[in-house]
Amino acid sequence: MIIVILIIGNAILIYYMMNLSEYSDDLQNVLTEENTSQNEVPVDTIANLLSNVVSGDNTTKNTTVNATDANNRKVMNENLIVLYNGLILDTTKMEEVELKYIDNSSSDKDKYVITYYNYENFASTDSTLGKLTEPIFDNLVGIEGVGKIAISESYNAIPNDIKIINTLPTLISDNHSQLSEFEAVKTILADLDSNGTDEYITILTNKDKGYSKISLYDSTGKLVDNLAYIEKSKWNQATNVEYYLSLENVNILDVDNDGVMEILVEIPKYEGAPSVSILKYKNSELTGKTNIECSLLP
Repeated sequence: MIIVILIIGNAILIYYMMNLSEYSDDLQNVLTEENTSQNEVPVDTIANLLSNVVSGDNTTKNTTVNATDANNRKVMNENLIVLYNGLILDTTKMEEVELKYIDNSSSDKDKYVITYYNYENFASTDSTLGKLTEPIFDNLVGIEGVGKIAISESYNAIPNDIKIINTLPTLISDNHSQLSEFEAVKTILADLDSNGTDEYITILTNKDKGYSKISLYDSTGKLVDNLAYIEKSKWNQATNVEYYLSLENVNILDVDNDGVMEILVEIPKYEGAPSVSILKYKNSELTGKTNIECSLLP
């Protein structure tokens, strides 16, 4: 019986080498398997390998992922990929992070050409195939065909409702009378930490003073911290363009898939890609960089 099995095994090996050399590693692994003894190779294992050879099935060797098959994302990418305006956003730490371009000369660049799940205006939209852009500068590229925020995995990144109102909630205005000087008001209501009560993110503007800011308040209306601000002296005077922080500078999304929605604050810059401040509010504590002074000056 052993002799017959070895003859069959050798025949398969010769067939591999003559026709499909990529299978030689698989057969070699089987023939040298630590659990085999006295040169015995399980008949069913040989039969399976022979079936693969005849059918041309090389799934065991194929590590290339069809970009439209989002369910197989982890075969190609071990880590979650998050894009912000088509650039890579590092979500592994809660702080202000620089958006990263993709090196077009890197052998890893194609791993970003996959299906992404997109988010715009505090809501999920659709899934699309991201593609590499033309070089932006110095052979660096981004990803196009995706939303403002694009995530490489399908999960519920907005587990709780997000609402936007054009006024301050009474529990904030009654306890912070100085906020009445801001004539432009946007308030985002969201249960960031999924504890059943909403937190409040305010975007306030005073055009007389040329000042705007983004702040976080807890569910009782208490100020947690000011997140970012910009004043007139920090505008780019060469263009005479007034710039105020707005809803465009804020996103709320669970970007690390831990069930808690992070606050993303886009920090504008005079040139180049903006940075993004990532903050997490959990157990009544805010983690991340706050009181960031924005500037559009060169």
